[in-house]
Amino acid sequence: MPVSFSLGLYRCVRDPALYMRLLMRFLTTRLTMPQDIHRLWSQGEQEEARRVVHSAISSLGTIGALPLADVARALHVAMSSDPAGVPAQLDAFTREHALAVAAIRQYVERQG
Repeated sequence: MPVSFSLGLYRCVRDPALYMRLLMRFLTTRLTMPQDIHRLWSQGEQEEARRVVHSAISSLGTIGALPLADVARALHVAMSSDPAGVPAQLDAFTREHALAVAAIRQYVERQG
């Protein structure tokens, strides 16, 4: 399961309105995250790419997107210690991101 909505709601102190705001923020501000990270990395802006990934990890955990947060951690490690492994980790991140986006969209539609 790409997103544990029950965990995300729990982490938002069981406040459905707060949780929905965070999910909507994810859909508006993190929708192009894989492409943004790829662009930054390929343009030589590795530090900024690492910052984007690092800042996403905790917010992904908060909304319950644990598989995506795990892949983001692996991507962050590769960016710091194994640059040759970044393309494969970024591919994995892109796939997991698509799954999370689809699940969140479906959840939002059902709630709304």
